[in-house]
Amino acid sequence: MAYNLARITKEFNEICNNAGVQVTCPIKISGRMTRTLGQVTHERVNGTTISTLVQFSKQLLETATDASILDVIKHEAAHYIATARTGEAHGHDSYFRQICAEIGTDNDGTKTKVERTVDDSAIYKYFIKCEDCNKIIAARHRMSKNLKNLSACYCKKCGGNHLTLIQNF
Repeated sequence: MAYNLARITKEFNEICNNAGVQVTCPIKISGRMTRTLGQVTHERVNGTTISTLVQFSKQLLETATDASILDVIKHEAAHYIATARTGEAHGHDSYFRQICAEIGTDNDGTKTKVERTVDDSAIYKYFIKCEDCNKIIAARHRMSKNLKNLSACYCKKCGGNHLTLIQNF
């Protein structure tokens, strides 16, 4: 069964309930999140930090494996649990990592390796190829100044300056 909002909400609530925390804010799927996989938004109210929104990337749900999605759900639940228990946002500190261990995830950093069920060509519109080392060195969602002016750029892998733009339609 694919992940949708109902399944994410169920998993998130179960993880939090098992940790003794009740979820009191909305959980949403965001079509605008392309680099961030999940996010818990906080707000300070009367000196206490509370979670006001939990979001997950639509792109994550459409392209990642179920195991990767569950790991991101656990990661965001750990943020939520840490804030609910202490009234403070913890980022990726030792208390947050302790919560991650408690709920059964080792996804306690800022970068997450996501196993995709589709290849990058289905996700990105532009690719930069180095003609010197014959490798794809970057992938982008949208056009930028750097993509328009590749002659001023170089390959970080080999140092070559013969870069070409490949558009994926």
